[in-house]
Parts: sequence; structure tokens; C-alpha cells
Amino acid sequence: MEKRGMNERIQKLREVSVSTQPVISMERALIETEVYKKYQGQVSAPVLRALFFKELMGKKALYIGEGELIVGEKGEYPQAAPTFPELCCHSLEDMEVMDQRELISFKVEDEYFAIQEKTIIPYWDARSTRTKILGRMTDAWKDAYQAGIFTEFMEQRGPGHTVGSDDIYARGFNDRIAQIDKELQDLDYLNDQEAPHKAEQLKGMRIAAEAIIALGRRYSGYAAELAAKENNPGRKKELLQISENCQVVPAEKPKTFWQAIQMYWFVHLGVTLEINPWDAY
Repeated sequence: MEKRGMNERIQKLREVSVSTQPVISMERALIETEVYKKYQGQVSAPVLRALFFKELMGKKALYIGEGELIVGEKGEYPQAAPTFPELCCHSLEDMEVMDQRELISFKVEDEYFAIQEKTIIPYWDARSTRTKILGRMTDAWKDAYQAGIFTEFMEQRGPGHTVGSDDIYARGFNDRIAQIDKELQDLDYLNDQEAPHKAEQLKGMRIAAEAIIALGRRYSGYAAELAAKENNPGRKKELLQISENCQVVPAEKPKTFWQAIQMYWFVHLGVTLEINPWDAY
């Protein structure tokens, strides 16, 4: 295979990306199911989503590959793809197809079939967006869908679009928390009938902001641990800088180009792990 990339580091990292077999990761689905079983019906929807996100950011596996300068993965390692059972609760047949198909297969470990059957499907099958949508469609619509006239829609995606801006580089998440706290303080419960709903949304946003900061702190600590074990002076220096970068972002606004790219990547991970949106931010 032709080596592509502007330098040896990029070539090696690209090789990992294109040659690694994609696999299904159950990490996200298991954490989400645990949180929903514990809190659903006890807290508002925004707070429930935020509590799940907090748990995910606090528990998900950390990965820093050889030569990487920007850190963070959606799964436990490169090409580990999480599932989103609240959107589409895959059947065992779905997972067999993903595992065995020739084009763009996602390998599924044997134990994951059992997890899907015993833990994920019983809780999510009737609750998923896909189930609710298909349950409201007419027979004529379903016939057209089965014939392949149209596909995808919201079967596997969250509603709405996510579009970023340069604001993610202008403020850190501590700045956003301060803004949220002010908005909460200024709510007018006497004259604004939407104030209680706004409060729940703001509370969820605050928890989510704290969660993404926690992920950065975890990566800072992990990079420092790897640096302490690293014998190559050049790589040790890089890992220490990664640790420093993750102390700054996403909590505070980036001070360097390196930190700005890391900030973007943390935001991207947060958006695409909380839900599976149409755009990747």
C-alpha cells in the first residue's frame, strides 16, 4: 500500500486508521443503559441525558496511540464504533450482518451478542426512536421503505443538525459554566412560565460542561502516566505537552494552535458520543 501523509508520523497514524479492522464497541450502550435504569423517570430529560454523558466521560476507556499528538477516541481504541440503542436498538440479526458482510464489516465479539440479547434489547427495543417512528408509519410507507425507495432518515441519527463556529476557541467550558450559572440566577419564576423548563435545560448543560472538562482532566493524567514510563526523550516531551494541553482545554480557551486542535477534537467527541447527529461538528 502506498504510504500517504506529509511526514512519517502522519503516514504511520494513517496506516493505523486504514488498516485496523472496524469493530463494534458496547462500552457506550452499557453505560447508557445503566444510567437510564437508575435515573429515568426521576429527573428531567435534559438532566438525564447530561447524567449519562457525565458517566460516559468519567468511565470510558482512554487511549493514546504511539505518535499521537491529539488524543481521544469514540471507542476503546481506533475503529471501535459505539452503538446508540436509544436511536436504533440493533437486533441480533443486525449484528450478524455487521459482523459478516464483506463491505465495511464491523466485527462483533461473541460476548457482545449475549450482552445485546440480555441487556440492551430488553431495555431499549421498545424505547428506541426507530421503533417509535416505524410504529407510526402506514403500511404503504413501510412497503416503500422495504422496496428501498428511501433509507436512513432518523433510523440511526439524532434529530437536528450540529454546526460549530469559532466560539469553541474563544471560550473554555469554565466560561460556559459561569454563563449558565448567571442564566440560572436570572430566571424569573414569577413572570416566565417557561422558567422551570429553562432551569432543567441549564442544569443539564452545566453537568455536560463539567463532564467534558472531566474527560480532559482524565487525559491529562493518563498522558502524564505514560510520560513517566516513556524511555524515548522525544516522546516523553510530547506526552508531557499533551498532559499540559489537556489541563488547559477544554476547561479553558486554547492558548496555542496545538491546544486549539485538541479543543476542537474534545468538542467533536462530546457531540458525537452524546448522540449520533447528522453533522460531526
